[in-house]
Amino acid sequence: MGHRTLFPRHAAGGIMKRRILVVDDDAQIRHALIRALERQQYEVISAAGGDSAYAVLSETHVDLVLLDLVMPQMSGDALFLAIIRRWPALRGRVILISGDIHSSRDQWPAELKACRVLEKPFGLAELYRAVELALIEEELPPFQQTSNA
Repeated sequence: MGHRTLFPRHAAGGIMKRRILVVDDDAQIRHALIRALERQQYEVISAAGGDSAYAVLSETHVDLVLLDLVMPQMSGDALFLAIIRRWPALRGRVILISGDIHSSRDQWPAELKACRVLEKPFGLAELYRAVELALIEEELPPFQQTSNA
């Protein structure tokens, strides 16, 4: 299916870990993000594309999505719009990743323009700050899966 779930759901001392879904078709980038986020004590689930990301979101809850914009089969912008329409609690909890945001940003829908963007290449400090800010600023309850399709 192209994703993995890391358990247990609790860190030492019974504190719940935040769960992050990393969606990127580039395996090296995906694995680098997983390692970096796990070092910060996040629980990380990964998906190599839109279909597997959608399946993960249908099966479990996440607190944040890191989403590559340029992917084969389903573009990141199309996946983003599908995510926030089906799971509106994730609005504000998606960070876009792209190597070229400037060429097409003028054509983005308003929902996409409102997202945080990490422009490749980015450093770990930028990644950690973007994740922390997205989780702190959005005072929404954690995303809960719904039973309706």
